[in-house]
Amino acid sequence: MQGAFPSGVIGANMTMTHRSLRTSPLTGSHTMTASSAPTDLPTSALAVSRSVADHDLVARIARGQNMLRHTVHGRPDVITFARDLAEWSGHNRDLLAKRFADRRLADAYSAAAEPFVVPAHDISVAAQTDLLRRQLRHQLEWLELLRASVAERDEPTNLHDELRLAHHRSLVRPPAVLAATASRMAVTVVGAVARATGVLPIVIEGQPGENGSLLREAERSLPAGAVAVVAIEASSPASLIALGYCAGALGPEDVIAVCAPGLSSLADLTDFATVTIRPGDAWRHELRVLLEGAGFSSMEVVATRL
Repeated sequence: MQGAFPSGVIGANMTMTHRSLRTSPLTGSHTMTASSAPTDLPTSALAVSRSVADHDLVARIARGQNMLRHTVHGRPDVITFARDLAEWSGHNRDLLAKRFADRRLADAYSAAAEPFVVPAHDISVAAQTDLLRRQLRHQLEWLELLRASVAERDEPTNLHDELRLAHHRSLVRPPAVLAATASRMAVTVVGAVARATGVLPIVIEGQPGENGSLLREAERSLPAGAVAVVAIEASSPASLIALGYCAGALGPEDVIAVCAPGLSSLADLTDFATVTIRPGDAWRHELRVLLEGAGFSSMEVVATRL
């Protein structure tokens, strides 16, 4: 197939076939196929608890919404966007196959996501980007409708072996610190969280390479039920993307932004509790108060671990 994006370039989890991958110019009549309309969802029961299924769907939706905000300047950015979209779709399909008792919902999602229409290279970058974003919005709408149906679905009666549900039932919620790099500020924040909670937090940091970005690491490592403390540095815009992911996965009330000086007024932070690092220990006290509000007490935590 002669296309703008060979399947090897896209490199996604989703299997790209002649049926599921199509190169197409943007035409006024082209939208997602009528058969892919997100209605009449299969009535499949859950293979996990409702809380776990809802958490996973929120996280995937948050990842998709972050992708919508990506800035696209040229052809290389379009290629990256197309690869990320295909990979995100493939991950969603695989997740649905694991979280529901049968494959009907995974298959229904694949039907909604296909054909994956790759923009032709001879149209403007703006038109290529619009085509990809329309496909992404369509899939997000489908996932939102699926999430709305979770509360009505049957869940397993025996959940004793569900480790992530045990996290929710545990007395101590896991604190997690997210940082784009292992910077001096990140190390300082880890120490402050450990002092405030009495436990060493889970540390999630970005690694070199696209697959090691802070967002990808958060998708892999952020536990359900955690309280996330995100280090926001001027040199690391990836931390703002991770902040949005944490808000979608955990809820903004369970996310704290610790900012380098001068960054606390950023519009992206208006929905979050923020602490600005300053000379002295006042900022550490502010962070401790916020963590206590989230249920942590260093004395209580240390006592339970002795």
